[in-house]
Amino acid sequence: MAPRSSTSTSRSKPGRPPVYSEEERSQLLLRAAEEVFTTIGYGAATMEEIARLAGMSKKTLYTLFPDKERLFEGVVGSLGDCPWENPEAAPPLPPAEELRRRLLAMVTFILSPRQVRLTRLLIAEAERTPKLAQDFHHRVIAKGRQFLKQAIRQAADAGIGPAVEDYEQWSSTVLSAALARHHLSALFGKAHRAPKAQVEAQVDTALRAFGYL
Repeated sequence: MAPRSSTSTSRSKPGRPPVYSEEERSQLLLRAAEEVFTTIGYGAATMEEIARLAGMSKKTLYTLFPDKERLFEGVVGSLGDCPWENPEAAPPLPPAEELRRRLLAMVTFILSPRQVRLTRLLIAEAERTPKLAQDFHHRVIAKGRQFLKQAIRQAADAGIGPAVEDYEQWSSTVLSAALARHHLSALFGKAHRAPKAQVEAQVDTALRAFGYL
């Protein structure tokens, strides 16, 4: 008979707590941490509350994440929906189309409910814990700008759009124009997300204004 896989051990006998692999425990703790951080704030969150919500002991939590800072780094690092994680997953498009695809992916990511919650958390904690924002910038914002900057540079090399001297600054300008009012509306608690058609229309408006469409 074949040996039981590691995942099968999570189906424990009745009356016994489930047995998880280290990866499964980490994911449960990260989800619990994100829920606690975004609900009551990073400063008010306790390791005890996070462990309780995950259904684990504090000892297990501290074994995997020595402190809240490492835990928050784990939450940010687990953003698997970042559009730049696997840029080769989709076939490359002509420069103008590739720029539109990447810009729309960035805007959609930034406006996602999870990202909005994390952004609110970072704004609220910026003065008390500036390292959170610094880490988030390094792990998320800088990579996102690079993802968009590559497409802008490719478009420029193909003679599409304006001449650009500072690609870093220009990528931020284009992204800001594509987000427009939608980002502020999301951050200030608008009841419903902007319809996909509106988001796409704003992306196209920004690209058209800068001469990419």
